[in-house]
Amino acid sequence: MLRVTGLRKSFGPVPAVRDVSFSLARGRTTALLGENGAGKTTTLRIILGFLKPDAGAVETAAGRIGYIPDHPVFLPWLCGRSLLDLTGRSAGFGGAKWSAAVRRVCEQLFFDPALLERRPGTYSAGNAKKFACLQSLAVGPDLLVVDEPFAALDPPSVRRLRDLLAEARNGGTAVLLSSHMLAEIIRTSDDFIVLRRGEIAARSALPEFLSRYRPAGPAELESAFLDLMRA
Repeated sequence: MLRVTGLRKSFGPVPAVRDVSFSLARGRTTALLGENGAGKTTTLRIILGFLKPDAGAVETAAGRIGYIPDHPVFLPWLCGRSLLDLTGRSAGFGGAKWSAAVRRVCEQLFFDPALLERRPGTYSAGNAKKFACLQSLAVGPDLLVVDEPFAALDPPSVRRLRDLLAEARNGGTAVLLSSHMLAEIIRTSDDFIVLRRGEIAARSALPEFLSRYRPAGPAELESAFLDLMRA
């Protein structure tokens, strides 16, 4: 579904991404991990076309792409319902089918449909994140890119979003997510890519990752991640 080859990106003299290559398959969730400044967000923005790489290539199969940003920003003059109408039309949806998809995701995320009559810029941080999830998940994306999906959400909403991400993956979506919430990452992800100073430091499925980086210690992602960062 997605192939990234030899990505490089610098900001002035500072390299942010250095020769990053990986691929994603349908029906798998891949977590992009790393410390602050490791190159995660830069990589996501290149994949989405928001940044042009200095070198390398991004190839995606035909299909719908969803994006849930860390800090969602919306057109300030439109209410939520108008934004959803634009989203649906751009994805080829409309009418009763689109209304049903929106209603289903609203229910699953505990998002009050009455908020759709307001501009998303007036929402709380949690409801703004839910609305961004609603926009992307309702269209049934083939590729879903998520940056800090659980930030600003309350515990019940975290659990509901986790279930929705699993539902998307089980339906054949390729999911790429970046998060510092390791307890949620271990519950949602099949594969792991760890960036360190702009380079891939590790890449594997969870059992192999733990076996390689914590062979004599407890099978805990946080410990494995911290050990790798100190290496």
